[in-house]
Amino acid sequence: MFIGHFAVGLAARKVGTQPSLAMLFIAVQLLDLLWPVFVLLGIEHLSIDPGNTVLTPLNFEFYPYSHSLLMAVLWGLLLALVYLLFTRNRKGSLLLAALVLSHWVLDLITHRPDLPLTPFGEVKFGLGLWNHPWAAITIEFVLFILGAYWYFKAAKPHRKIAYWSLIAFLLVVHMVNLSGPPPPSIGAVAWSANLMWIIILWAWWVEREQKDT
Repeated sequence: MFIGHFAVGLAARKVGTQPSLAMLFIAVQLLDLLWPVFVLLGIEHLSIDPGNTVLTPLNFEFYPYSHSLLMAVLWGLLLALVYLLFTRNRKGSLLLAALVLSHWVLDLITHRPDLPLTPFGEVKFGLGLWNHPWAAITIEFVLFILGAYWYFKAAKPHRKIAYWSLIAFLLVVHMVNLSGPPPPSIGAVAWSANLMWIIILWAWWVEREQKDT
């Protein structure tokens, strides 16, 4: 998933003592923020394999340190601990840990069986929704629209143009990913994935004048 992860972050935002939208986006996409770095460092690897699934030509061959269930739990706990140390916000920290884990759960639904349980075993899981494109696209789109609407009603962002521009941008990027040609190289995949930080900065800008945590 792509916008499906952001949908969870949007839906989790409420006004009060919860983490900011930027922090929620970091949490739901933390595994995918770590993954391209690990690929560029040669720690994890993938290949471009058109037909690997109907919706994506990427074959995630080895990514246990970013995308195994055990490491998702550990990364979530680490993010929660860092947030707790800086904010003393226990509920917010627990929410961030849960959101990190939500990434693995959503990937479990969409990926073919390529998600490891731990970095130390060969057992892998995935329900393969990406091989049923209309169902995958519809579910992800509906989740995203609901998340975007829920955030707008709950948080009432002052920067409405910035917010709806962010929503439109995410939709456009998602459609390009679905309909565009296969990426030219593994390096292009990894470097472009690092551009996700722009989305996080954009989310920070949306709430810049109404920061409550």
